[in-house]
Amino acid sequence: MLVIASCAPDYGHTAFRCPDGDGCPDGQDCYAGRCRRGAPTDHGVACGSASCAPGDQCCVDPPNLHCRPAGELCPGITVLCDGATDCRDKDLCCADGGAVFCDAACTRTACTDGGDCPLTAPNCCPGVARPWRECSQLPC
Repeated sequence: MLVIASCAPDYGHTAFRCPDGDGCPDGQDCYAGRCRRGAPTDHGVACGSASCAPGDQCCVDPPNLHCRPAGELCPGITVLCDGATDCRDKDLCCADGGAVFCDAACTRTACTDGGDCPLTAPNCCPGVARPWRECSQLPC
């Protein structure tokens, strides 16, 4: 007996570039060159001593931080949000890998204050070698 199993990858927890304005996973649309769950809010993302324009990214390429259009390639970590105020509805700002972006659930949550954090990790602590703060179960 031959059994063939197929698994479809989950592309939902991502922030793909969409330079042609299409090609986004289900539930996402292309805004300013990035696949997102909703249009960017009018809050800018903190980027060191600067604040990027709404819809732009902070490119974290240590030791440099650069504001640039969200659709441009970043050789480091793409930061599209730094807290829940940058996200739509009840989305969180997720710091789960090579990008920081809005999604419905996260393993690691970026924050601007404790109100952005889940009850399981209520402390919004400064980052080490990163421009965003992160929710922690432990006191800062």
